[in-house]
Amino acid sequence: MWTVLELIVWLFALVACGLFLSVLLYALGSFVLMRPHTTARTLGVSLRELAREAFFAALTQPFLPLFYFIGHRMDPLSMRGRRELSSEVPVILVHGYMQNRVGFLGLARSLARRGVGPLFGFNYPWFTSIESNAKRLERFIERVCRETESAAVDLVCHSMGGLVAMELLRDQARTDTLKVRRCVTIATPHAGVAWRGPIVGIGATNLRRGSKLLEAHAGYMLKLPTLSVFSSHDNIVHPKETAHLVKRGGRDVEVEGTAHLSILFSPTVAEHVASFLLEPGLAVPEASVVPTASVAAAPTGALGGAPGRAPTAAAPLATDLELDGSETSSGARGRDPSEGAARRGI
Repeated sequence: MWTVLELIVWLFALVACGLFLSVLLYALGSFVLMRPHTTARTLGVSLRELAREAFFAALTQPFLPLFYFIGHRMDPLSMRGRRELSSEVPVILVHGYMQNRVGFLGLARSLARRGVGPLFGFNYPWFTSIESNAKRLERFIERVCRETESAAVDLVCHSMGGLVAMELLRDQARTDTLKVRRCVTIATPHAGVAWRGPIVGIGATNLRRGSKLLEAHAGYMLKLPTLSVFSSHDNIVHPKETAHLVKRGGRDVEVEGTAHLSILFSPTVAEHVASFLLEPGLAVPEASVVPTASVAAAPTGALGGAPGRAPTAAAPLATDLELDGSETSSGARGRDPSEGAARRGI
């Protein structure tokens, strides 16, 4: 007869093997499917980014069940009440498909070091409709506003979470009840995903390119400052033009090479997000694309995560990016995302 300890050890081994195989299948499969929709890069770079994506998936996913039950604050425990806030606007982190707020552990720590917050994580049932989850987000915003005695919040969203936020903003704009000051979407497929295979959940059908929800979003001009951060080689959201918001009055920032989960652990992305949220007197921005070089020139202390206001790196610059990926002179307008997709045969 097996002892209880032996059963626990075998159960742990089976779970660990299952997790390892799942992460490996996700990383390898998604990187292969990404190749026709992204520019070619060296094998070494591809393997490095694949390893990073697998590492961060393996790091966060074991804690996924835990983050369904523990509280909604995302400020690191060691920093709560002990850090100087550059902005006292609450920030709500909205996760993506098949995830919860565990994916924001790295970004939340980086934002907290830069004086952003207080930070809250919003969990929602990703398998239900985006419309119903937008209503849940609205109620959570009300809760945070009451808890913090704030008039409005900022939203930082990943992947499908960005579509939930867009649906909320579109709905609230019709009733003039916006309680969102600024919104950031990270790796969000605003024009839909290229994948045509099976997708689990009701809300997932809205992720497909050409869905009625995304068509409705495409006709919505943004009413508040909105930043879209996306990768040139996202293994889930590709081609990169699907993440653009430039034609709807948003601001686009492209980062180089980062994959879908690891983008939330990128110091460059954290700097862009913090700079945008802390930028003073920001009005609805002109349609523009901010190259990642603007962060490269930021002071070393800010990039290192010292508390205080992050340098302004998200201001509109004198370059725009067309939706086919080519740079144009300032003021040029990108083409419709479907045109770029059509040229790629997807």
